[in-house]
Amino acid sequence: MPIVSICFFVFTVALLIYSGIVFLGKEIIVPINRRASVKNVSKEYVKRFGFLIMFLSIAPFIAGVLGLFIKIVIIPIISFVILFILLLIIGNKIIIEKKKDDE
Repeated sequence: MPIVSICFFVFTVALLIYSGIVFLGKEIIVPINRRASVKNVSKEYVKRFGFLIMFLSIAPFIAGVLGLFIKIVIIPIISFVILFILLLIIGNKIIIEKKKDDE
C-alpha cells in the first residue's frame, strides 16, 4: 500500500471527523473570517458547512483509491486537486440552493 494512499485515507478520516463534530456539535465551531458575509451564524449555516466538509472528503478518498492502483505518485495528487476544486464549486452551489430553499 503506497504511502500516498495512506495519507489520503488519513486526510479523509480527519475531514469526516471534523464534519461530524461541526454537524453534531452543540456549539458553533465554524471558523468565520471577520470579512465573512454571514452576519448571524445560525445552526442551519453550521449544518450546511458540516455538509460541505463531508462532501469535500470524497476527493481525498478517490485520490487514495487511485493511489492504490496507480504507481505514479503525481496522478493521485493531481486528481485530488482537480476533484477538490470541482467538489468545492459543486458543494457551494448546493449550499446556496439549500439556503434559497430554506428562505
